[in-house]
Amino acid sequence: MTHDPVCGMEIKDTAKAETVEYKDKKYYLCSTMCKNKFLENPENYVKKDDGEGHNNHEHHHHH
Repeated sequence: MTHDPVCGMEIKDTAKAETVEYKDKKYYLCSTMCKNKFLENPENYVKKDDGEGHNNHEHHHHH
């Protein structure tokens, strides 16, 4: 199962997700907003990529 490293949202359809390659690893993001946040400070999010990012999802809404 894949989760957005920024907000922790589960990515159900990776074909439609935003993607970023960082240090030879592909990250899937739920939105352009999360992609931009990731790109601003990737190290902040790759360290948190442990499956426990669900508590940081209140910063935006999904449609």
